[in-house]
Amino acid sequence: MKRFVLASLIALAASQAAGCIIESGDDEDARISATWQLKNVATNQTTLCPAGYDTAALYNQPIDAAGNNAGPVIVDLFNCDDGAGTSAPLAPTTYKTWIEIATHNNTGTPYAKSLSANVDVTFDDKTFNAQILNDGGYFMLTWNLYGASSNQDLSCATAGSQGVETVSTNAATPAEFKSDIFDCEDQYGITAGLVAGNYTVSVAALGANDASIGTAPTLTNKTIQRQNLVTDLGNVMIPITGK
Repeated sequence: MKRFVLASLIALAASQAAGCIIESGDDEDARISATWQLKNVATNQTTLCPAGYDTAALYNQPIDAAGNNAGPVIVDLFNCDDGAGTSAPLAPTTYKTWIEIATHNNTGTPYAKSLSANVDVTFDDKTFNAQILNDGGYFMLTWNLYGASSNQDLSCATAGSQGVETVSTNAATPAEFKSDIFDCEDQYGITAGLVAGNYTVSVAALGANDASIGTAPTLTNKTIQRQNLVTDLGNVMIPITGK
C-alpha cells in the first residue's frame, strides 16, 4: 500500500504542470477499511479489474459539519485485484470517502469512480464498501413539492408525503422498469444502478400506503452512461393533488 496527500488548492494546481504531493505522517489513530467490487449490472456478475487498471485508490477527504472540505484529500493505493484494503492512520474526524479504479500508481485517467459516502471515524474505525458498474450508472435528483391548485411551495409534512419514487424505464426494453423510493425529507436521491441506455423517468410523491399523491411531468431521453457515472436529472417539481 502507498499513501499520499494531494494538495486541495484547485486554483494553484490548475496553474502548475503537476500537483503537489506530500508524504504524510503516521501519528493519527483512526482508519477506514474499504472493499471494492466491479460488476456488470445487466448480468449481476462480478468482473476482474480491467486491463491496464491495476490500482484501487482510496480517497478520504476531511469535511466539516456542513460537508465542506476541511483539509487535503488523503489517498491510499492498493492492488485492484485484492478487492480490499485499509487506510494508513487518519486523524479522527469525518471524511468524504470514495474509490477510484486507476492506472498503475494512480498516474493516469481513472477507469471509474465509485459513489461517495461520509464516514465518521471520530470515535470508531469504519468500513466503506464500493461497487463499480462496468456497464451502467445512476440517476441523481433533487425535488420540491408544490400545490397543484394553490401553486404554493409545500413541505413534505404539509403535503402528506413520506416518500418520493422514481420509476426508470429503459427505451430498449419498455416492458421492464426499475423503481427507487427515497425519504421525502431528504430532498435528494441517487437511484440503484441501471444498465447504460436511454430512459424515461417518472417521479411521484407518495402518501399513505405508498400511494401517489402527485406526479411530476415525465422526464424523457435521459441517458445512463457506463463506468459508474451519475446522470443529474436536476431539481424536479412535483405537484400535489388537492393542495
